[in-house]
This record gives sequence, C-alpha cells and structure tokens, in this order.
Amino acid sequence: MEGAGPWGWPCLLLLLKVSGFQAVDEEEKQIYLQEGRNLTVSCVYNIMLFSSSLKAWQRVESQGPPETLVRTSTRNLSLNQARAGRYLLEDRPSDAVMMVTITELQPQDLGLYQCVIYLSPQNFHLLLPRIRLTQYEENGTSSRNPTPKGNPDSGMLAPDSGLQVLVIVLTCGFILNKGLVFSVLFVLLQKGLW
Repeated sequence: MEGAGPWGWPCLLLLLKVSGFQAVDEEEKQIYLQEGRNLTVSCVYNIMLFSSSLKAWQRVESQGPPETLVRTSTRNLSLNQARAGRYLLEDRPSDAVMMVTITELQPQDLGLYQCVIYLSPQNFHLLLPRIRLTQYEENGTSSRNPTPKGNPDSGMLAPDSGLQVLVIVLTCGFILNKGLVFSVLFVLLQKGLW
C-alpha cells in the first residue's frame, strides 16, 4: 500500500477483521470449569437475518458431526426457551442474543461448545466464538493452554480489548470517510460541477 500513509496497513488489517476475517485464536474463548457451579454463555447474532430462526447449543467432538445438546422449537419474537437435562437455552430475538446455562458443571463437561442458528440437523450457521471449557490446575495453568486467559475464581472470560478495537474502528472509519468525502469534493470542484 504505497502512499497510504501511516494508517494504511493498520486500517487494512482492521477492515479485514471487521469484514469477518478472524484469526484462529479469536474463534475460540476459554472458560475454566468450576465443578458444581453454573455457567451462562451469551451468543449474539444478526437480528435481521436470524431473529425468527431456531437456535441450538452443540458440543463439538474431535470426529463426527457436533452433538446438539439443546434446541429451541418455537419462533416467538419475544422469548424462546428450551431445556434438556442440565442445559437451558434462552433465545431473546428482540435483543439478538441467545443465552445458554449449564447447571452443576462436572469434569465430563470439559470440551468445545458452540452456539448455532439451527437450520436443519445437517445445516447450521455457527456463531463465533466457540467456547472451550478447560480444567484449571493448581499450578496456574490449564490442561490445554499454559497461560490462562481467565480468572479461575470468576468462571467468566477475561476482559477483551473491545474498547480499543472500537476506538481503532471509529478512528479508521472517520479517516476513510473524510478521505472519501474530500476526494469526491475534489473531483466535483475539478469538473466545475460545484
């Protein structure tokens, strides 16, 4: 990107991120399993595309298709709930969010999970990030990753740098928007149309 100035590459990378291009580590969030406690996970979806679609919570195995643990069966625009064993799924279409609660976490709950828009048993739309439940070990590491990303006492995710990303997105958008407006004005002035 020659001549793009100091903002060229960062803005290009940011646009790739905003457009849906994600690195592998951003597709998965790690949560530490706390035996006997409840865990609630929220998944956000596009309200325009999926507000009236069925939603599901799945466990991803290393081989074979994902196992659907709980799935909504109604398409209400206010609230859809489904319960299967220790899994509770609440879909709130007006907020474009589905929340899944796993009650009384157990060691066999370790693994990779995902929220999906359930179109059919073989066809679903994945909502990122996937959730990996890992075991927190006393020496300060997890069974999968030697540098833990969350607080083992909270049962929640470590805070992301969402505010920083928002500031960068707004700044780049502002710069690109102003550049586009000035370019159009320049062309119009050169042609004598203004």
